[in-house]
Amino acid sequence: MEKKLDHKPTVDEEEIASIQWTSSWASVEKPLPSVPKITRVQTCLAYVKALFRSLGLNLLVYVLQHLLGFGLDEIPKKAFQRDRLMALLRATIHILPFTVAMGEVIINWRGYYIGANEMAMQSSLAVIVFGYVRHVIFTGSALPIGALLSGLQLTQVSYLWSMELWGIASAKIPWRRKVAVMTLIIVAVLLASTVGPSSAILLIPNLNYWPAGSTGIWMNVTAQDLWPSRLDGSSIPADCLQAPNITNGCPSSEWESISDYLLLANGKIPSQLRSPFLVSPYSVPLTGQGSLRQLIIQHHIYDNETAPFDQEAAQATTQQSAVADALAATSALWDIALQNSDSPFYDQRDAVQSIVAGNFQPYTLVSCGADVILDQTDDRPVAFPIPPGSSPEMLSRANVTTGSALAMYAIEYSGLTRSEILDTPGPESEYRIKWVGLPESPFNGTSIGAVILQPKMNETQGILLCNLAAGWGSSSMNMSSSPAASGTDVASSSLYDPNSLLPQSSDYSRRIADSVVTFELPRFPQRQISISEEWAKYLDASIPVLNTTVIHALMGRKLNRHNDATSANIILAGLLANGLARTGFDSQLQGKIRTAFNTKLNTSIPDGNYWFSAKGDMFQVDSTGSKDWVKLRVDSSVEGYAFSTEGFAPKLTAAVLLIYCTLVMAHACYAAVSGVSSQSWNSMAELVVLAVNSSSTMQLRNTCAGISQMCVFRSPIRILTSKDLNDEDDHLELVFGHVDESVARRCRIQENHEYGTMPHQSLESSCGSCCIAREGYSEATDDGHA
Repeated sequence: MEKKLDHKPTVDEEEIASIQWTSSWASVEKPLPSVPKITRVQTCLAYVKALFRSLGLNLLVYVLQHLLGFGLDEIPKKAFQRDRLMALLRATIHILPFTVAMGEVIINWRGYYIGANEMAMQSSLAVIVFGYVRHVIFTGSALPIGALLSGLQLTQVSYLWSMELWGIASAKIPWRRKVAVMTLIIVAVLLASTVGPSSAILLIPNLNYWPAGSTGIWMNVTAQDLWPSRLDGSSIPADCLQAPNITNGCPSSEWESISDYLLLANGKIPSQLRSPFLVSPYSVPLTGQGSLRQLIIQHHIYDNETAPFDQEAAQATTQQSAVADALAATSALWDIALQNSDSPFYDQRDAVQSIVAGNFQPYTLVSCGADVILDQTDDRPVAFPIPPGSSPEMLSRANVTTGSALAMYAIEYSGLTRSEILDTPGPESEYRIKWVGLPESPFNGTSIGAVILQPKMNETQGILLCNLAAGWGSSSMNMSSSPAASGTDVASSSLYDPNSLLPQSSDYSRRIADSVVTFELPRFPQRQISISEEWAKYLDASIPVLNTTVIHALMGRKLNRHNDATSANIILAGLLANGLARTGFDSQLQGKIRTAFNTKLNTSIPDGNYWFSAKGDMFQVDSTGSKDWVKLRVDSSVEGYAFSTEGFAPKLTAAVLLIYCTLVMAHACYAAVSGVSSQSWNSMAELVVLAVNSSSTMQLRNTCAGISQMCVFRSPIRILTSKDLNDEDDHLELVFGHVDESVARRCRIQENHEYGTMPHQSLESSCGSCCIAREGYSEATDDGHA
């Protein structure tokens, strides 16, 4: 045994040990040529090995070599080579993660409707980092020791505050190289930690509303007729004054909906649990010719009890009947077009048609205050209250008038005395209403006034003095046609960009900014309405079957535990909004719709593919005849699952993947242009073997059991060539410490050169024979001491 240990290898034995390729059946004892002839099969095998190593399939390379009958001994290898095909094969590791990442970004960016890539991307990032580290090393330049293994630590976020990274930051290397390697490592570590979650987030489809076409629609009515600035009653049939002749187009039509509102408000909370506060329904339904709408009423809109405003002022709004009918017709045609398209919208949970801009609907605001008429000789003028949100011009003239019972802001009106109010037609035992046309000055912002006479109980006459304001406000209108819904489509609406219309300076503004109904002149509603007494009388139609009028029927169902003024606010606001929404009632959707032949139905129906592409308008009208018509744009959307970048999280994750894809593209382009590639030192095992094959150095003294000082991590390290024992063939070594640049250039790794002979057996022999020792290698420490 001792003789074998003392035996030194001869030259012939060295040649046998360095044989490159041997047959699997060949004996090791047979001497073969040291430089065998490279066959075409071996060349192809080299490319296959490069591809498999790039994909992490080294085991398959081993099996393939065994099956082809090639020897399994280690052979000399090229540390790096210039071969464009080889470089591109090395870049194939990027294909799968890059494709998946870009695919996720694209389908989310494009918003495709519907209905395990992390490890690959981390490996791809490691290849990029190792590629840059090897590029620096192959040029003979130095890097801190902490950079050598950086590619293997990308998945550890703690590497960002490790001694290895801060050793790089404090190392004495050119600042450009330091910035480049630090930036690349930090970006790679952050990406390695985030590409996985980012990919997962983008793979989760969002349940939302997605675009499903757009078209313009025309209605055979002018904007002035649909949204008039003054209503005088000239276009209303006289039959609208009396039921049952009240048709759907009359101002007081469906007054029963307001009665339902009052009944629901009274019955919403059991009597034993009621409080002084009114809990009212959100809305009550109204019908059109082909649609359902919502009459929304809100009251108690002003909370500042110290201000002399009407604390129970009411607001109301509803969708314009003609516009809702046109939108319902468009929605029905969209449903038909869906059957004649190649779209994926069949599985939608809901379909919504929306008019976002250019649409107006009535908004009303009413404030009533209680007063009294003493007798027939009471000639005092009346004063009308000013609702909250009225124009500043009105408020500047407001005062609490002398002789008025109104404890709120009011403006005295000299054109009407209290005794004249007593002449209002109707039984004294019922509620009666007298409409009063108030002048623009000083009642700027008021549409019309009203005096409600309460049932007379004694010599005095109780009255409610009401100020009614109305206007056309811009709003969006939506109509849902959910498969779960049945019957007529229901229209809903909201303020169009209320934050741009309303100031946020007052408590009142802040309270109503997010409200469906709002009123703050002169900002909203944008178009104020002037109402004549002639038009207003149609709101109080006669009801022969009840032998009374609309006002008495509604006031008779007043709110429990609330005074008459509160009920009057709600009733008048609802009646006025309902009546205004019926202007232009008979106008309809116009135009000829684009059709396409449907083979299944054997007929032409609306062209869904054209509609959903939003290439143009589905309805064709005569340009001359329609020049004064109202034109609105209807945007269709469907509720379902789809990929999109809507929201902050998808945008952030898409940005992370795009940064990763940019790095991959840069690395792939460099590989394709330069043709430089390397298969060396991709794993911890290969780096350990390289270190074992390298000469010892005093600079690493006392580090065999661990490293505790920063000076070791900031030490420069190179991989340089060294001669074997016979001073003939080359192998590679890790070289620590400072090396003269001229020596580093001469001993740097050569491209397409094979390295692999045995290293020096001891520090003493290596110092006498290696290229570095002969050329002036200095094992100086960071302090400059040997």
